[in-house]
Amino acid sequence: MTRGSKKRARKPAGRPALPQKGGAARPGTRPGRSRRSVGRFRNFGFVAALAAAVVAAIVLIGVANLFRGDDNTDTAPIDIPDHTAPAEGMTLGNADAPITIYEYSDFQCPFCQRAAAEVVPELDTEYLATGKAKLIFKNFAFLDEGFEGQESKNAAEASVCASEQGKFWEYHNKLYENQEGENQGAFKVENLKRFAAEIGLNQGDFDTCFDERRYAAQVADERDEAENRGVNSSPTFFVNQTEITPASFGELYGDIVDAIEAVLNPPTAAPTAEGTAPPEGTPGG
Repeated sequence: MTRGSKKRARKPAGRPALPQKGGAARPGTRPGRSRRSVGRFRNFGFVAALAAAVVAAIVLIGVANLFRGDDNTDTAPIDIPDHTAPAEGMTLGNADAPITIYEYSDFQCPFCQRAAAEVVPELDTEYLATGKAKLIFKNFAFLDEGFEGQESKNAAEASVCASEQGKFWEYHNKLYENQEGENQGAFKVENLKRFAAEIGLNQGDFDTCFDERRYAAQVADERDEAENRGVNSSPTFFVNQTEITPASFGELYGDIVDAIEAVLNPPTAAPTAEGTAPPEGTPGG
């Protein structure tokens, strides 16, 4: 949850950050090797270099498998619980709740997926379903940069088309449950349309909405809004106007709760000692 282009204090580690404009060098390139000296150790040097290259290749394969996961390892699919709070469009919770939580997320972001599965359901149970707060989802579709596709934007626009039929949160869960690597085809057009059918949307209405890119401007505006608020990584949460900046993903839920509780239960001033006049300007002063 590391931050991107703007340096900020105490940002979460490991968060996908907003790519710099112009792109960055792709990982995996190796620096040039120094020229080998010519002499009686030339053959030995060649053998040593070849052995080193083989070892390096084995290490790279091991690291890749570490992050990608062994193809032979069964990984349980993610299952996001259905919401219990009332939903209206892209808002979860009662419209008149005293606290507003804003979430800026990209449907291709793995930490956003974790937030959808681990953080939002807890907020739903403790604060959204009980009327203490409401959560408004904002599309921060930025993970298309540097790729030929536009799966983040397509998924974002499709989610708003689902909202048009009153099933944003069902579609939201469907997207995160089917998330794969960035721009690897998980959110290609045919899949987005299939997801709509699987959650019971009117297929014709959804397809028309998506094909004419009815909500492209809204998705672009929400990204601009995020950047104007200083958001440069996902997910980013605000409690009212307070940005939540945990040191790690594991602290995200706790930091959101602390901010909510600070609004619901503000600290009270220490009582004035008996016989002491109240400060000037206070009632009775």
